Amino acid sequence: MKLFNLFFFLFLTTIIYGQTSEYVYKNPKDSTFNCYLKIYPETKNIRGLVVRDYTNLPDTARQSPYQFQQLCSQAGLMTLYTNTSNSFPELFESDLTIKRLDEMILEVVNEHNIPADNIFIGGISASGARALRYAEYCAQGKSTININGAFAVDSPLDLARFYTSIAAHRQNFKAGMLEEADFMPPVFHKLFGGGPDENYEGYKSGSVFTHSDSLGGNAVYLKSTAIILFHEPDIDWWLEERGASYYDINSYDLAAFTALLRQLGNENVELITTTGKGFDRAGDRRCHSWTIVDEEYLVNWIKGRLH
Repeated sequence: MKLFNLFFFLFLTTIIYGQTSEYVYKNPKDSTFNCYLKIYPETKNIRGLVVRDYTNLPDTARQSPYQFQQLCSQAGLMTLYTNTSNSFPELFESDLTIKRLDEMILEVVNEHNIPADNIFIGGISASGARALRYAEYCAQGKSTININGAFAVDSPLDLARFYTSIAAHRQNFKAGMLEEADFMPPVFHKLFGGGPDENYEGYKSGSVFTHSDSLGGNAVYLKSTAIILFHEPDIDWWLEERGASYYDINSYDLAAFTALLRQLGNENVELITTTGKGFDRAGDRRCHSWTIVDEEYLVNWIKGRLH
């Protein structure tokens, strides 16, 4: 019955949305991961592909409060939402899951004859970190895909810094920061067998960027990749509402990452610092939010890099 319902859902989506959207499940018996959603552009020709790796695929029946997907469609860009893992949080600390994402992207690029030099990827929080990890994977020559540009929104880039922040400052944290501080240590121990003092190379290998390495760890592979980053380091809010210092917020990684890439000669890395833009869907103040993104600016940034 579950299998029938799954195929019925796929069929229903095709009927309702026609060529506008399409869900693809690589394993029809398991819809929890290894699947993707294609949103077709409004134009006849697909000019490029924008990849967003999600924990769960979005529901196209629900109206999004954001314009990003629509702006991409109007620009002739296909948006590809992927779900590569049923582990939470997925950090792309190894190539195993990254390879699954690579296979999905290659499949879509080949099926729709998407220009190979017009591939972009990005996301918010861990999703943004995964986007940069995939860009590093491609830059290392592990894929035939060439990432033309990547974007990340308030993403943690140095897992060793993340772990140390929790270990040193958990007693100060409040609300979501405290919840994360309780949840993440077992995740790190499972992935790396302990903290960064016990497995420095593991943390360095699994991170987008490493503060303690002169070349930034894996960040060195992004010295020729166009990157745009968004963050809102409202330290008054972080201190009062989350009990966090500058060291504890993702801005600490993002600013150092930007500085390192510029030192390495990357003239196409941009750090957007916002003020008073971060809110959740209920309208409550939250700096860690997609609302800090100027979506038109981001899509224009992508369009400006189309070949």
